[in-house]
Amino acid sequence: MACLTAGVPQAQAQSFPARSVRIVIGVVPGGVIDTLARGVTAELSKNWNQSVVVENRVGAGDIIAGDAVAKSAPDGHTLLLTSSATFLVNQFMRSKLPYDPVKDLVPVVALTRTSDVLLATPKLGVSSVKELVALAKSKPGALNYGSFGIGSAAHLDAVAFASVAGIRITHIPYKGGAAVIAALLGGEIDFSFSGLTPSLGPVKQGLLKALAFGAAQRSPALPQASTFQEAGYNIETGSWFGVFGPAATPRAIVEKISADTSRVLATPAFRDRFVLGVGMEELNLQAGPFAELLRDSREKFVSQYGSLKIKLD
Repeated sequence: MACLTAGVPQAQAQSFPARSVRIVIGVVPGGVIDTLARGVTAELSKNWNQSVVVENRVGAGDIIAGDAVAKSAPDGHTLLLTSSATFLVNQFMRSKLPYDPVKDLVPVVALTRTSDVLLATPKLGVSSVKELVALAKSKPGALNYGSFGIGSAAHLDAVAFASVAGIRITHIPYKGGAAVIAALLGGEIDFSFSGLTPSLGPVKQGLLKALAFGAAQRSPALPQASTFQEAGYNIETGSWFGVFGPAATPRAIVEKISADTSRVLATPAFRDRFVLGVGMEELNLQAGPFAELLRDSREKFVSQYGSLKIKLD
């Protein structure tokens, strides 16, 4: 009997997917995550000969999307695609989640990573991170920065930067990344952290200055922007994007989804269009290594932000 039951998960994986698969995301159509999700689903649909669709469950900072997946049938047919910033903020900065991010979701595959750019308005008169820090120290609390909401990646990046640099700055939250760029261009705020893709146009047109890039190495798209390490500040910015499933999903199904998605990411045409072509870095970590990344990310998040006691509910 034990031998017979041991083969059940493997048989389930071999027949997966048995019906349409949903990848749930908590953002509106058209953004970086939505575009990445639609690229992945298109390829998986072809490889599995089964419909794989994106479902936009927008609201409450991914909580609606996360709850829908956490409480779905644990058979691999409903998955969550989210960012590390959102996932970790919900775990550590919200006390009233309707699901447990640790117990109710399992990491399946890490897709990509994106690093943020530190942008400043030309009128601020600074051309480097050190000049920005010097100006902020000369006017404690006078300089303001924008983000797309309390607990967003841009907000947390700025908090980490202020802590490392020893400066006091004022936070002005907006409703989205586009609104932050508009506020910079309109002179409403002095600086902000932003994703690479929306930063490129204004920087190349000379409308904004790119002071630093938040990865370990400079971006080929913005070679003039130093890394924070080069500027003397030990921080990295941005998020990774990964896929999760309900916690009780059979391991064999998790591994099949992980391996099949990994093959999609490794395809040069996909990588050029949906990863490198939009300024992201390929991670492509299957379930085991992704679980290790998640553990490391949780520890780093608590180390950087735990003492701030930020609560969003």
